Amino acid sequence: MKRAFFFLLISIFTGQVFGQISVDNYRHIEFNNWSSNQAQIKHQLNQLKAQWATGNDVTMDINLLMNVEATSYAAIFNVRQIAKTSLEVNTLLNGRIETFKNSLKVAGITDNNVIVEIISQVPIYGLKTSKKLFSKSQNEMPIGFELHKNITVIFEQYDVLNDIVFEASKSEIYDLVKVDYFAENPFQYYDTMRQILTSHLEKLEKRYDEVGVDLDSFDRKLSEKTAAVYPIARYTPYSGLTRMSYDKLLDKNQELMAPVKTIVSPSMYYDYLPFNNFDIILHPKVVKPSIQYTMNMKIKFTQKPKVQVKTVTKTEVEKKFVMITENGEVKLIDVIK
Repeated sequence: MKRAFFFLLISIFTGQVFGQISVDNYRHIEFNNWSSNQAQIKHQLNQLKAQWATGNDVTMDINLLMNVEATSYAAIFNVRQIAKTSLEVNTLLNGRIETFKNSLKVAGITDNNVIVEIISQVPIYGLKTSKKLFSKSQNEMPIGFELHKNITVIFEQYDVLNDIVFEASKSEIYDLVKVDYFAENPFQYYDTMRQILTSHLEKLEKRYDEVGVDLDSFDRKLSEKTAAVYPIARYTPYSGLTRMSYDKLLDKNQELMAPVKTIVSPSMYYDYLPFNNFDIILHPKVVKPSIQYTMNMKIKFTQKPKVQVKTVTKTEVEKKFVMITENGEVKLIDVIK
């Protein structure tokens, strides 16, 4: 009895030690990440946006970010079905899809906004043992069929996604592959961003003029680069410290010979593009996954070479005309110019 109690104390103490180490490691990792981020931000703040490149050039580099909520969404589900025959597998899967489509009508999603795509239909093979007089052989034979389809649901309100997933689960459709985000006429956002950046550049030029740098006497070169960052590229995985209890999944009198085996998959969170790399931010309040449009504009001012003026000296020779008379006299003649 004492020995059992001793081992129990050791187990409890060991569990507490490992638990403390796990938490300490987690906090240590978080502190290192925070320190790394602070060093990166400090380095970025020390960089100048406008600087003298060669003594004759001025370069302005401006970054703009615009957060835009999507105007429509597309949720893609993958669904599978197995059955003994091709007819049966198609009948069963089509029935599940029709049930799902009918339930979506309650949420205002019509059949036109549901696209069903066939991925594959393949036979399933098994091994059958054939007995002969002096030997046994195993041969492959089809035992059924497996059918894969993708279901794309198009909707306009982001909150409807929760209802779509709920209705899908009723039809045993569980695999949500991804959610795509769309915005109508994205060129209008780039036009707005371009106007704002141009106006900002004009303000910077006035500031240079106020300190005595006349940029009107400089040659200019302008370049820009645009990009769009969608939410699917900004989800970051993480592993939480908590674990779920599976006791409620068992019946009241059910006992297991071994612990429940679970696949602990990392969770994810939406991590929008950070703001610290941008000079101008439009719609900075991000309350739901959004499309992030970026534009970088660079303008280079190069001082014009000075034109050297050469002084040309012109020498004019005064001409005089004389005439010698018959008497040998020399007379000066006036010539009209």
